[in-house]
Amino acid sequence: MTDTCITCPICQAHLSGMGAEQVELHVNGCLDVSVLAEKKHKRREAAKSAAMQQTAKTEKLEPLAISTTALEMLREIEHKSFDICVAHEASKPAYNKHTPEVAPQPRSVRPLPDYKRMPFTSFTVDAFKYGIVEFCTAYFLTHFHSDHYGGLTRSFSGHVYCSRITANCVVQKLGVSHELVHALPMNTRCNVHGVHVTFIDANHCPGAVIIVFEVPSEQGLVRIVHTGDFRASREHVEQILRIVAIDTQKAVLPEHVLSAQATPCVSPTIDYVYLDTTYLQPSYVFPPQTDVVRAVASFCTKVNTDASFLPNFGHKPNPRISPITRWFPSRNPQSVRKRRVLFVVGSYTIGKERLFIEIAQHLGARIYVSPAKRRMLECLGSSQLVQMLAPDMSAQVHVVEMSKVNMKGMAEHLANAQKCGGFSSVVAFSPTGWAHSGMHYGARPEPRGPDPLDPGLADPESHAGFERTAQLLAQAACMHGDSTFTIDNLKPRGSSSTVTIFPVPYSEHSSFAELARFVCSLKATHIIPTVFSRPAINDTAARWLRHWQTINIHFERWARAADANIPPTHHPTLGLRDCKNIV
Repeated sequence: MTDTCITCPICQAHLSGMGAEQVELHVNGCLDVSVLAEKKHKRREAAKSAAMQQTAKTEKLEPLAISTTALEMLREIEHKSFDICVAHEASKPAYNKHTPEVAPQPRSVRPLPDYKRMPFTSFTVDAFKYGIVEFCTAYFLTHFHSDHYGGLTRSFSGHVYCSRITANCVVQKLGVSHELVHALPMNTRCNVHGVHVTFIDANHCPGAVIIVFEVPSEQGLVRIVHTGDFRASREHVEQILRIVAIDTQKAVLPEHVLSAQATPCVSPTIDYVYLDTTYLQPSYVFPPQTDVVRAVASFCTKVNTDASFLPNFGHKPNPRISPITRWFPSRNPQSVRKRRVLFVVGSYTIGKERLFIEIAQHLGARIYVSPAKRRMLECLGSSQLVQMLAPDMSAQVHVVEMSKVNMKGMAEHLANAQKCGGFSSVVAFSPTGWAHSGMHYGARPEPRGPDPLDPGLADPESHAGFERTAQLLAQAACMHGDSTFTIDNLKPRGSSSTVTIFPVPYSEHSSFAELARFVCSLKATHIIPTVFSRPAINDTAARWLRHWQTINIHFERWARAADANIPPTHHPTLGLRDCKNIV
C-alpha cells in the first residue's frame, strides 16, 4: 500500500503522522468550532431580542405510521411531509415575482462567492453568513448543519426555502419567523419566481435535499443540480434524470420521481452541477451504509446476549473462550451473565439517526438523548421516534456529542449512567467517514493509479492521460462496488476493563468512487466544487473533475482502445446505471 497524505478537510492540516484517535479528535474539533461559534452568536442575538415577543409556534405535525426499520422510519418522515407542506403553503398568501420584496438590509462585509449564486437566477444556496444579498429573492437551505445555515438568525428578513424537517429546525431552533420560511414538498416540482425547483432526498441527514433547478432563459432551459451535502447513490442519478426528462409544462410528483420505471435512455444535459467534494481523495473508500448499520446492530445484539462474544480479528478462535474477555475480563460465568452493557453512539446536531435507531430496535431498548438533542429530534415530526426516547439515563442506548466519544469521556459518561442504569461497561461507536479503509476499515488495499498532478495527466485530451485516469477511476469504482462490511471488520480503537470504543466507517458524505460514478453518470457541462481549502488541494480537485468529464465525453474512444485492459462492466460511467449495489 502506498503512503497517502492525510489532511483535515476543514483546516487542511497534515495529519499523516498522527494516530487514528488523534486524527478523529482533530477533525471533530474543527467541526465543533463552527458549532461553538454559532452558539455564541445565538446567545448574543437572544440578549438583543429579550424584549421581543416569541414568534408563533409552527403547526403540529401528524403522527407517522409505524415503521419496521430505521431506514423506513426516516423515509416516512420525508414522505409524510408532502401533505403537510401542501396544506401549509396553501394557507399562505400567494408569493410570486410581483410580490413586494422585503427592503434589503446592508450588505455583509464579506463578498458573496460565485459558487453560492445559482446562474440565471436571483437565488442563493447556503449563503446566510453573507447577510441579506441585494439581488436575492430566495435563499435556499439544503440542510440543518451549522456550516450551511451559519448566519441565519431570528433577525434574518429574507425568504428561506427548504424541506419541511429543515423548516421545523429553522423556526423552532433559530427563531426565524415562520412567515419567512417556505417548506417545499419532496419529489415535487414547484414554481419559485418562475423557476422550476424540485427537492430529492440527499441521503445525508434528515431533511437534507439535493436541489434540481430548471431555469427558463433566452438561451433555452438551463438545468442546475446542487447536491448540498450528500451520499451519492444510483437512485440519485435515476431520480434526477427522471425529473429533467419530464417537460416543464407538466407536473412532477413523488410517483414520477420514486417510481420503478426505467431511467430515460436519452437524458438531457445538466448545465451545472454544484458538487459536495468533502472526500475527493482516492484514499476514502466507504462501505455501504446498510452493511455498516446491519453489522453494528448485530454486534450489539450479540454482546447484549452474551458478554463473552467478540468477532475474530484474525486470531484462531478458542471454541471455549472468546477474545471479548480482554475487554470484559471477569472469569465468573454467573457474573458475566449479570453484566449490563451500555451502548453509546456519537452524533452531531442532526445526523446518524439511522444507526442508533437500528441498534435500539435490535435490542428492543429505548434511547436516551440530552434535552437539546431531544428537541431537535422532535423537529423531525416522527411520533414513533419520540416514543423511543427515554426520560432518564436508564435506557440502554445513549446518543452523545461526537467529541465525547473518547476513553475519558466515555468513562465519565458510564459513571453518570451507573447511578440509574446499573451498567457495568460501555461499548461506544464513533460513526464517521474518517474511519475509512486507510485507517481502520477493510482488508483491501487502496487503488493504485496515477497522481492527478502527474505531468502525464496535464493534458486530459491526450491518449496516455485519458487511459491512465480512466484506469484509476475504474479501479476505485470496482474496489468499492464489491466491498462489504461485517462484524469482523469492527476493530476497537481503545479499550479498558469497562470502556471499548469502535470507529465505524458510517459516512453521510460521498466517497471518492461514489463521486466519480455520480459525475460520470450525468452529462454535465460545468461541475463546480462546493468544498474549498488550500490552492494545491483545490487544483487537485479541479483536475479530478476535469478528468471525470473527459471520461464521460470520450467514453466511446476509451472503450475502443485495445490496450486499456479494463473490463467494460467496471467503467465508472456504467457504475451508477448498471450496477445493482452502488452503496
